[in-house]
Amino acid sequence: MEIGFSAALEFRHYRKTMKTVSRAHFNYLDFAPEHRLRAFREMTSSAYEIWATGDDRDFAVEAVGYQLGGLLFNEMKCSPARFLRGPRHLSGGQSNFLLLQAQLSGSELIEMKHGIIRVQPDHIYLRDWSFPFESYANTMHLRSIVIPRHLLKSSIVLSESNPVLSWPMNEPKGCLLTELWWRLVAEFEGADLGTAEVLCRGFLGFLDGLIGGIGYGAADEQVKLRSMEQYLQAQLRGDVGIAQLCERFSVSRATVFRLFKEHGGVSRYLNRLRLDRCFSELRAADPKRTAVSEIASGWGL
Repeated sequence: MEIGFSAALEFRHYRKTMKTVSRAHFNYLDFAPEHRLRAFREMTSSAYEIWATGDDRDFAVEAVGYQLGGLLFNEMKCSPARFLRGPRHLSGGQSNFLLLQAQLSGSELIEMKHGIIRVQPDHIYLRDWSFPFESYANTMHLRSIVIPRHLLKSSIVLSESNPVLSWPMNEPKGCLLTELWWRLVAEFEGADLGTAEVLCRGFLGFLDGLIGGIGYGAADEQVKLRSMEQYLQAQLRGDVGIAQLCERFSVSRATVFRLFKEHGGVSRYLNRLRLDRCFSELRAADPKRTAVSEIASGWGL
C-alpha cells in the first residue's frame, strides 16, 4: 500500500468553518504499524526529517495543531526519535522562523555547529530555526509554536552565537508565559477568528516584552532595518514593497528609502533575494521536468 502526502493528511484535518481556527490531529493508531513513521515523516518533511530510535513499527506519536495568522501551534507526544533540520529545510525562505518550545516531559539533545544544547523538562525555549541542527530525543511531551521571525520584533537578539533563550516554567517569567500560552490555546476551540487573532497578537506582544521589548525609536534604526528585511524575506512570493513596509512598520516612504540605501533600494534588495531563491531551486530541480521560466515566475521574476 503506497502512502502519499494526501493519505498522510488523514491525520484528521478539521476545518469547522472559515470563521473558526483551523485544527489538525495525527494519531499513530490510525495507521498500520508499518506505515506510521512513513505517514508522519511525509506530513512533517518540510520542517525536518525524523527517524525512530529502534524498530520503526514501534514508533508512536500523537499530535494536535492549530494554524492562525502565520503561527502554527502544536502539542506532541512522541516516542524516542532523531530529528534533522538541514539545508533543504532552510532553502526558499523557510529559515525565517523561530520555535517556541515548552518541554513538558522528556529531554532532547540538539547538536549545532556552534555547540550542543540540552533541552530539559519544565523549561520553555525560544529557538532560532535559521541554522541546521540534529537532535536526539527520548520519549517526550512538548508544546510548540512556529513563529515567522518578522512577527517578533525582539528576535533581533537571537543569532548564530546566541540561538536559544530559555525560561524555567516554575519561575515567575516562565510561569506567566506558560499560563498565557495555555489559556490562548484553550480559547481556540470556541473562539472566532477575529478574537483568536487579537489574542495571538497580545501573546506575541507579551513575548516581545519578556525578551526585551525592543522599540522602534530613532536609536533603533538598525533593529528596524533588520525587522523589515526579515519581513520582506518572509513575503517574497507575494506582492510586497515600499507601501507594505510603510503600513506594517508605521514609517514614511522617506524612512524606508533611507534605511534601504545600503541595499540600493527595496526593489534591488527584493530582486537579489528572489534570484537567490531561484538559484537554490534550480540547483535542486530536475532539468527534464522543471523549466527555468516556471521557477522564475514562482518567485515573481
